[in-house]
Amino acid sequence: MQWKQTATYILQKFHPTGFVILVFVILAAGCANQASITARISPAEPSPGIIFTSDRTGNWDIFLIQADGSGLRQLTDDPQVDADPDWSPDGRLIAFRSRRDGSSDIFVMGSDGSAPVNLINDPESSFDDEFAPRWNPDGETFSLYTDRYPPRMANCLGGYHQIAILRRQQNRYWVDLFETVAGEQYSSSWSPDGRYLVFNSNCRGPAFQLYLYDTQTGETKQITTWEGGSFGQPAWSHDGKFLAYAANVNGNLDIYIQDINNHKRIRLTDHPADDNMPTWSPDDKEIAFVSYRDGNDEIYILRLKDQHLTNITQHPADDWYPSWSPISKKP
Repeated sequence: MQWKQTATYILQKFHPTGFVILVFVILAAGCANQASITARISPAEPSPGIIFTSDRTGNWDIFLIQADGSGLRQLTDDPQVDADPDWSPDGRLIAFRSRRDGSSDIFVMGSDGSAPVNLINDPESSFDDEFAPRWNPDGETFSLYTDRYPPRMANCLGGYHQIAILRRQQNRYWVDLFETVAGEQYSSSWSPDGRYLVFNSNCRGPAFQLYLYDTQTGETKQITTWEGGSFGQPAWSHDGKFLAYAANVNGNLDIYIQDINNHKRIRLTDHPADDNMPTWSPDDKEIAFVSYRDGNDEIYILRLKDQHLTNITQHPADDWYPSWSPISKKP
């Protein structure tokens, strides 16, 4: 794999100017000694539904709602930001980012919001932030994006936000820089078998394109090529055949799906308002996404067979970052 680690580094980072003095190249940052996720948290029962971030309480917190709009439940209640939730492969745990310990760290909690645990544990005064954890099918590894590392200038303009891998090794979690295409990066998604990671980058910019990384061969290839189009928020279907993503091609964001093998794409939404952040239903028959078409950000569900559209949140506050549980119903 194209990510590395080193346990010894000297890095001095000044804030808020953004200037970075690199004394020795840092390729990974180690977190506190930690057991595996499941050993530290008693997982709750598998839960169906869609988790999302909302400011409807006056603060960004994480909520759970069922696909028919019922059963709304607040899962976090902290004065600091809780956002970017993502389901574990078995639907028992939720990863998210939070500033409750100072910097933006990655946490894991039960599907019912119980027992949140910080996997990063940076000092409270740290300026290093991690965002948007995406669970690998192995149940222990995450992709995310981070501002922890200085921009890389090797093959294109560097970006202050870069894809990294959060993984457990020798009883601690490491944030390992993902050393492939450089540039600004802010979204990623794993294939169902864990072999491939799709992510976006503006390396060949200024527009963001999607890239596919093969963890077995180390090969990275660009999979979107529209000139002037900008792509992000990829989501892999459960059968591994399609990618859903948001693309700004005609002046606003719409949702597309793309065949992972022949790269043919279909435009699912066509509305003057922005549509963003798609997530697949457990059976791949529906896609939930965020839309501004009602004058604020709401979560909609699109049924693929007949394009039937339903607003499931219907609230004047903004609702973001939906993630649909892989569990269709409670056992």
